[in-house]
Order: sequence, then C-alpha cells, then structure tokens
Amino acid sequence: MKPLSRLAIVALLVAPLARPASGQAIIDRSHRWYWGAQAGGMLYQTNDVGYFFDPVIGVHWLITGKRTALYLGGEQAFFLSDARATVVDPTTGSAHDVTFNQVRRLFVGVLAFPLQRRIEPFAGGGFAIMNVQSPIPDCSGTTANSQCPTPADAQAAQALADDAASKAVAWFLGGVQINIGKLAVYGQYMISSAANNFLLLGATHTIQGGIRYSLGSAKEDVETSH
Repeated sequence: MKPLSRLAIVALLVAPLARPASGQAIIDRSHRWYWGAQAGGMLYQTNDVGYFFDPVIGVHWLITGKRTALYLGGEQAFFLSDARATVVDPTTGSAHDVTFNQVRRLFVGVLAFPLQRRIEPFAGGGFAIMNVQSPIPDCSGTTANSQCPTPADAQAAQALADDAASKAVAWFLGGVQINIGKLAVYGQYMISSAANNFLLLGATHTIQGGIRYSLGSAKEDVETSH
C-alpha cells in the first residue's frame, strides 16, 4: 500500500473543519405548518395598582414561508389575586372601581426567521385583541354612601367596565428557537402596546417558553399528468 501524500493528509485533516457545525447547518423548513403551545408570565399594571407578574398560557399556529411565517394564536392570563382599576363616567364624573382576574389575547402577525439554522433568532409583530374577562364594577362613587342604588346605575357602571375591557393593540416579539427535526423549542419576549381607556395601564410585557411541532407541508404538490 502506498503511503498517503502530504496533500492527501492535509485534505483529510481539513475536511472535518470544513463541515458546518450542527448549529450552523442550514435547515429548510419552508412551507410547513406547526401547532404549538407556550407558557410564561405577563407583567402588567392598572391605574389603581402597580406592576404584577401573573401566569399566562396559550396555543398558536405557525405557517412558514421561505424566511417568514404567519403567526396566529390565543392566550389566557390567570391572575393569582384580583386586579383593580378605576373607570370614570365622562357624563357624570362618578368613579367606579372594577375588579377582574383573567385576560384573553387573540393575535395575528408575521414572524421572520432570517438565518434558517438549527439554533436561530426570530422576531416579528402584529395586532391583537386584548379582552379582560368578566369585569365587575362596585359602583363606588355613584352617590354618597351608596352602591348602585338603582338598576340604571348598575347598568351604567357595567357598561363603562365592559367598554374599557376590550381593546386592539399592537405587539412585537423576539426570541431564539432550537430546531430538532420536526420539533422546535423556543423562548421569547413579547411587548403589547398601550391602549386608551383600557383597564390595563400602559404596555404589557410577556416572557414565555414553548414548543411547536410540524404536522406536515402547508403547500400541496401539483402533479401534471401527460
């Protein structure tokens, strides 16, 4: 057997170094759809209380293109103690305390996955409907030392609470995803914009971890018969 030449030895040594690392290998996830779930915490405040951090869980649907994806989903936040906000009747000036302990968010947007790697960052944004579930007004301030003395007062207070319970907001997020075959594990941070006359004051911040799994191609193959 002839000994290897110096050039062959150098080629054998360099070849492993020329292969991309597993985290750098390009992964094609184009035109696929994923179901996913996430959990974490939401940081929020109202005009009556300071910041609280409470649990939130959700599901989402991701439909990928080349380097972007359509992002649809919903989340529910469960407060460990009742939140309290104050709404004011613009016609009478009377103030009403409102308590609630759940918030629902339905969102749609677009995410970008620019690197297409096994370990990759992503970012995106869109719009959401945030809805405070079952706000309960106590009608304080309707009249002196009285709690909704008439049915009309109670209805007016509930109407104010309901009007301030649902708003459209913008959201933006960024995170990092690890792709393992059809499974992806990720962590992300999301910020939702403030809304006027809303029971939640200012922006809300959400930190989450989750998984998503590919259930197949989102693009049907077209076959032409001859």
